[in-house]
Amino acid sequence: MHIYSLASSSKHGNAYVVWEDSKPPLLIDCGLSLRRLVNALEQIGLCPEDLAAMFITHEHSDHVKAMCLKTPFPQKFNVPVFASAGFWKWFEARHGGCIDPSLVHCIGDNQRVEIAGYTVHGFLKPHDAREPMGYRIDGASSSVGFAMDLGHVPPKVENLLRGLEYLVFEANHDVEMEINSGRPGFLIRRVMGRLGHLSNDEAADALTRLVTPYTKQVILSHLSIDCNCPDIATKVVGNELKTCGLEPEIKVAPACGVWGFGVSGFGA
Repeated sequence: MHIYSLASSSKHGNAYVVWEDSKPPLLIDCGLSLRRLVNALEQIGLCPEDLAAMFITHEHSDHVKAMCLKTPFPQKFNVPVFASAGFWKWFEARHGGCIDPSLVHCIGDNQRVEIAGYTVHGFLKPHDAREPMGYRIDGASSSVGFAMDLGHVPPKVENLLRGLEYLVFEANHDVEMEINSGRPGFLIRRVMGRLGHLSNDEAADALTRLVTPYTKQVILSHLSIDCNCPDIATKVVGNELKTCGLEPEIKVAPACGVWGFGVSGFGA
């Protein structure tokens, strides 16, 4: 499985591409400007028309920037889009008529979509958005789970993501750095709340139940630029997994810039 992060942060946006050899790629989120998104795809030898489909996690701007245009990314390049009914209600109220209805597809909690040789399994996740989704993508060779922007990890999400070869998983903040960040109290409470974002410690705890000897790589994502750093997140998660006798490769998706993982890994 080829996995690329095109950007992974609240400041620079979030977008990921995944594919297997001989199959067209899938795009998860599009929180970059249209130009940045097209340029990022070009860096890995792709053009937008190559995409079999895109899957949206939720409506926050750092995940859907290229959707919120007069001519949205999927309309410009004729890419089918899958998202929750809650997302489409939000989108219709603000950008109704911008996308051809034939490109609009709903995916619900625990629903599977067969597309381009993949099985994409959608699941609801706890975040302060309108029916936010995570995704598990099963191919012929391996599987990858995408779980970013979630305040905690419910048992049903754990069950769905346990034992996958690849996990793109949120480790958003260091608790002490967040508390002492000088941010407004309401923002700190939101980030650390049950519908906010996972801390390094919370991610590490959840990963002790998700990672198995079958897991090849954990890709920590959506790290806060101000309240976390890759070395801290990697150390916290790695040490916790080692206590369980688990030592998968742990990588960090950089806040900005294209980085490859899976069998395309060239990242730090």
